[in-house]
Amino acid sequence: MKKILQQLISLLPLGLRTKIKDIPVIKQLQQFLVRKYLHNTEFDAQITAGPAKGLFFPVSMPGDKLMYIGTWEIEFSNALSDAIQPGWVCYDVGGYKGYYAGIMALRGASRVLVFEPMPDNISKIERLINLNPALPIELKKVAVSDTDGDAVFKIMQEATMGKLEKSSFHGSNEVIQEIPVECIRLDTFVQRDNARVPHFIKIDVEGAEVYVIQGAMNLLRKHKPMLMIEVHSLEIGQKLFEMLSPIYSSIVVFETGKSPERNTLEICHFIVR
Repeated sequence: MKKILQQLISLLPLGLRTKIKDIPVIKQLQQFLVRKYLHNTEFDAQITAGPAKGLFFPVSMPGDKLMYIGTWEIEFSNALSDAIQPGWVCYDVGGYKGYYAGIMALRGASRVLVFEPMPDNISKIERLINLNPALPIELKKVAVSDTDGDAVFKIMQEATMGKLEKSSFHGSNEVIQEIPVECIRLDTFVQRDNARVPHFIKIDVEGAEVYVIQGAMNLLRKHKPMLMIEVHSLEIGQKLFEMLSPIYSSIVVFETGKSPERNTLEICHFIVR
């Protein structure tokens, strides 16, 4: 039955996959089948729709369902896919499970460097790299910040979610473990290998966005890579705008198309060019 369900999912067009949640009867049937036959299962599968189409992905259900069916953050995923140019060097800062890194590589990036310190996510990304040997994805098991050296990383109740100790985001969420991690500034990283100067950087670091940018100011001033940043509070967004506006001519809130100066969304994405 599991294989039959996987085959049926592969036959659904992307448009229908994104609308199932809005069709009550079909939504309930889909939820029942997933709970009965795929709940708490792990398997390797090829994504068959969306911007990650063709990517082999290590699926853990139910958490990876939207990645598996190709609809994970679909609007942002499409925008990221459209932004990447063939031959670009791309950084994925806060790589999570490697989904966005896979999209970058599929779009023709020459190198995709994924920065991720969390053990569970590292395992997922390593598996993804092994499943896709032709894709130029490299994993760096470090946290990116404004300092070089060791730091404390807090793992949240969901083992794939975490943050640096100095990040205030998810302040009230339960921390189940603290681990030591290596931190590096992007300025330091680029100095070690100029061949890896990025054309594009995606940043999703659970409230540590300002620290990442502070540690990359020389890189940004000199090379001006395109940035796509998940912003986790209005205060962080204001600080980022103040730091980046002297360097970049265009900073737009992806969800509204407006300047960050007019933003009212607590969590959003900045597109910086």
